[in-house]
Amino acid sequence: MLASRVGRKVAGPVVQSTRGAARGFKILNEGADMSVFKGVKADHKPVSVQLEAGKKYFWCACGLSTNQPFCDGSHKPDGLTMARPVQFEVERTGTYLLCNCKQTASRPLCDGSHKNVSKRPLNADARQKVAFSSDRPIYEGVARKLGLKQKDGGWHMP
Repeated sequence: MLASRVGRKVAGPVVQSTRGAARGFKILNEGADMSVFKGVKADHKPVSVQLEAGKKYFWCACGLSTNQPFCDGSHKPDGLTMARPVQFEVERTGTYLLCNCKQTASRPLCDGSHKNVSKRPLNADARQKVAFSSDRPIYEGVARKLGLKQKDGGWHMP
């Protein structure tokens, strides 16, 4: 047979190959676990967490939660992210290293993927000057509402 037991559920070969190091975890929403969407890096290192057997946890997969590594619902606003939290239980009470870079292939456990994630901030190449393609008053109004200040023929963050 091509299936093996994972927790109380039966998982096929695709789930087996991606679960890898996350043995001892019962994933309660496999759709979120198998999602191709990776979250933004919450931290460059994993976090050590004491987890209790049989208790339900929601691991933040989007990286936006202020309660890392757990979900606080930050993913909910429309258009913000396609990542959804991974709901899970552990089979044994103990200390676990949960991923905080959000790039792991064995959600929610750290698999060392953070070693390949750049420490350079994603906005490192962002520009401080905003240019609009027209001198129409509507663009000036939008720029002012955004808190931008006019300087050197363009709009800048103060």
